[in-house]
Amino acid sequence: MGKIKNIPFRVFCYVLMVVFLFIYLFPLFFVANTSIKSAQDYMLHPTALTSTWQFGNFITAWNKANFGAYIGNSVLYTAVCTVASLLLSLLIAFPISRKYIPCAGFLYLLFLCGLFLPNGMIPTFQMVLNMGLYDTKIGYMLVMTGVNATSVFFFTGYFKSIPRELDEAASIDGCGYLRYVLTCIVPLAQPAIVSMGMLSMIGVWNDIVSSTIYLTSEANYNITRGLFVFTGQYSNDWTLTAAGLLIVAAPLIVVYIFGQRYIVDGVMAGGLKG
Repeated sequence: MGKIKNIPFRVFCYVLMVVFLFIYLFPLFFVANTSIKSAQDYMLHPTALTSTWQFGNFITAWNKANFGAYIGNSVLYTAVCTVASLLLSLLIAFPISRKYIPCAGFLYLLFLCGLFLPNGMIPTFQMVLNMGLYDTKIGYMLVMTGVNATSVFFFTGYFKSIPRELDEAASIDGCGYLRYVLTCIVPLAQPAIVSMGMLSMIGVWNDIVSSTIYLTSEANYNITRGLFVFTGQYSNDWTLTAAGLLIVAAPLIVVYIFGQRYIVDGVMAGGLKG
């Protein structure tokens, strides 16, 4: 009888999941459908299924947006900023989680407050300008590298699931603090690192606001800046824009497919212990 009573609730959960799945996947399907339409087909039937199948739009978008010249910069920015941000967050979150530093709880609270504070864009811009790093790769990477409050919150919760006895054993064996964190804690926190790494990668790879502000030379552009060529003063080429969006998003989709198992494990462990 208990199982029979739970049937309506289970049906409701499945229906709810289908609704949310549709909400999330429909925009992606619409962009994919638009990307293989001809301009005339899109103008006549914007929301209908394509009948032209213009796969050449991807080649045209790649060449027109000059993605080949910018993708190297995006890979550099994403790799450096993601690794640096994760390393800083790890080195801060671990002593806070273990309370190895004074006022660890207060510091943790300050990072939580950072989740609700606006981005200090104006003082950051003035600092980069006064340091002579405006329109440079180093200046942009410094802006995009930082201790993310979400990462600190997440790592702190995850580290609580790692037994403190490991710290004591490493200390007895004479293992230094930095060596212990990098060689013992980092491998154990792999799911959490992949999860936060994905969030950091998405933020840097898809960045368009900061790159517009801090990068003015075409040699320093990231891949998202190439999307500007599809917009005009009086009209936009939506089919090529959609193709360009899929090209930009494709690397992140591939990374997510291969790392989704670690992401789910990291979110579950970090959420349960947070």
